[in-house]
Amino acid sequence: MRKLAFAGTAALAVSSTLLALGGQAVAVDPTAGPVVGHVYQPTNAAAGNAIAVFDRHADGSLTGAGSVPTGGLGTGASLASQGAIVRDGRLLFVVNAGDDTISALRVRGSKVVVADRIASGGDRPVSITVHDGVGYVLNHDSDTIVGFTYDGSGDLHRLRGSHRDLTANPAGGLTDAAQVEFSPSGRTLAVTERGSNAIDTFRVQGAYAGQATSHASAGLVPYGFDFDRRGTLVVSEAASGSASSYRVAPGFRSITEALGDTQAAACWLVISGDYAWVVNAASASISSYRIAADGSLTLVEAVAAGTGAGPTDAAVAPDGGSLHVRMRDGSVSSFTIGAGGSLTPAGSAFVATAFGVAGLVAD
Repeated sequence: MRKLAFAGTAALAVSSTLLALGGQAVAVDPTAGPVVGHVYQPTNAAAGNAIAVFDRHADGSLTGAGSVPTGGLGTGASLASQGAIVRDGRLLFVVNAGDDTISALRVRGSKVVVADRIASGGDRPVSITVHDGVGYVLNHDSDTIVGFTYDGSGDLHRLRGSHRDLTANPAGGLTDAAQVEFSPSGRTLAVTERGSNAIDTFRVQGAYAGQATSHASAGLVPYGFDFDRRGTLVVSEAASGSASSYRVAPGFRSITEALGDTQAAACWLVISGDYAWVVNAASASISSYRIAADGSLTLVEAVAAGTGAGPTDAAVAPDGGSLHVRMRDGSVSSFTIGAGGSLTPAGSAFVATAFGVAGLVAD
């Protein structure tokens, strides 16, 4: 995995009343309230991947704030994954699936600037995860994960000898892996394999992942997942319309197996506090689950909110006050989070024409 030369940076200038958006001046509602954070969405455009930026307000609503090129290429089609963009503090990391690279970007006040770009070490990267200066990228078409390191400025370096194969699909062909993510401790990596109906885990020591260990999924077609603060792994299952929870260390074991949400195509899952939300693609809905201290799940609301047609990913704000759902047309629908994990619509915002948007993250 060689370092790629990338000349120049891209900056995003944000005004409180007027934004540059796709070459046009776009008026911003001055009554939207103070900006408390942002939401970032890769466009995955084949001619040039970019990060669409949204200002996030205290009431959970979003305002479009332009876009920043990543320096890499997208595919122009959905990546059908979770975690195509992630953050660590003021750094963003994004996959460029069209040219098999990953980019790091720095967020400084009202500016987002490309810091570095390197090869992903495989074919068609679709998901990325970072923890304390170490990252791993999931390469869908080569069924591998590959490591890299980064510093506070966003400089990326290959982690030599970090290439790891996923466990093979018993039926042959690709595993159709959807996501890679570190556990909160950084000592475990997990990968969902839709084609194998399995979850791979890797023990991590000194930045290096060990060999993959395969575990049968409790539900059918494991897809998106997240860890709670206690280290419980909660996974959505697209074919069975369900969610399952697991303890990953010490040892891997099921806690709640395939608890259905009565909806169709449970694809993306995010967690905040004691609640998990599953975005159901075919039902255009969000289901809510409560996570107990022992990791067991309880279905709270089968339909905590409707999304409208075409939900494709989700992100929860770090303060736990809002949930944001990426839509097929490139817009992002927002919801405030209330008591018991309840959701109240907070409007939608739009930045760029959809090119196969992939990934969503908030700060």
